[in-house]
Amino acid sequence: MIVYDSKTWWTLHKVLFKTFKESYNLRQLLFLVLLTAVYVSVISYVDLEIMHRTFSVDTVFFSLLGVILSLFLVFRLNSAYDRWWEGRKQWGKLVNDCRTLSLNLNSLIPKSEGKRRRFFVKSIANFCIGLQWHLREDIQYGRFIHINKSITEDIEKAQNVPNEIAAQMFNEVESMHKEGLMNDMDKFQLKELLQGLIDVLGACERIKNTPIPFSHSTFIKIFTFVYIGILPFGLIDKFHYLTIPAVIVMGFAMFGIEVISDEIENPFGMDANDLPTGHIADVIRENVYEILQVKSSFEKVKISKEAEVQH
Repeated sequence: MIVYDSKTWWTLHKVLFKTFKESYNLRQLLFLVLLTAVYVSVISYVDLEIMHRTFSVDTVFFSLLGVILSLFLVFRLNSAYDRWWEGRKQWGKLVNDCRTLSLNLNSLIPKSEGKRRRFFVKSIANFCIGLQWHLREDIQYGRFIHINKSITEDIEKAQNVPNEIAAQMFNEVESMHKEGLMNDMDKFQLKELLQGLIDVLGACERIKNTPIPFSHSTFIKIFTFVYIGILPFGLIDKFHYLTIPAVIVMGFAMFGIEVISDEIENPFGMDANDLPTGHIADVIRENVYEILQVKSSFEKVKISKEAEVQH
């Protein structure tokens, strides 16, 4: 995700330069704009120099089409943004659940039980790391915090890694209950908090695995191409060669909305505008280490004040 100061307008060019190489969607938008520029330039030259403005379309027709298309584009962007914001709310819930779980564990586990504290602090951190890469369908086992060989083998064998990590924590809570380290109410509260982690996992999987319907997305793309394709014929009679920049600006706006919507409808990837799930996982890891009073060798999480791309 791009982290930047929204109040500082004169640094936006730095964001564009830094993200151009990282963002496939930005390059895609540039290609569509260049394609539009070439197309409208050819149409303008042919109509003005060769055909001498023999063909034009009433601008009222384009006004009606523009209203219809704008409604579709607004709905498209809102639908995609709702998915992005729902994903952010779920990761915000994950932060709160992990902190609350850690606070409960800290009050229940004696400080002399260092091994058990390390198990939970590493497992909670690993759940967030596992969820991050699970949603990207690219589990990177080398990023997990090592607990012991047996647990590592179980994680590597699992098809759903976050689910396996949660199951290990459920089993450990049951063991603590049998050892008399907690009563029935404590056990119920901890399992309810662990259930919250599973709820976040399920909600994020629902967002990721339920894309915008193909026919809906395709129809808007076709409608946009058709509108931009015939737009020069409605402007050229009055705008002449100024039709070229006018259509380019319109194309940039309309194609831009569709490209942005395509990018944010799956907010868990590595695109420039996706959620900073890696950073959130690092924050959770730092918090649970502090709450459970386990020493950490990780560097403190920082966010630069200057615009930068974080994955």
